[in-house]
Amino acid sequence: MDISDHIDAKLAALACFKSQFTGKTTAGEAFGGGDRPLLEQVRAQCAHHGSRVRATYGEPYWTRETMELESLGSAGVTTL
Repeated sequence: MDISDHIDAKLAALACFKSQFTGKTTAGEAFGGGDRPLLEQVRAQCAHHGSRVRATYGEPYWTRETMELESLGSAGVTTL
């Protein structure tokens, strides 16, 4: 899902939880580590997911139910 218009609000909301994010570089299995501060890692991960749907930032979602599409082109992303 394209979240490009909302990335700053997402990061601002995460920054409100300073005790969980300030000075951290890991977050369990979701963000395994590295030298970047955790909020920068979140931004990089959102950029990765955005690239998968041809957007600046994205967020993956999954559903247990089957989604109906009229065609692959109606999914809102360019097919290969």
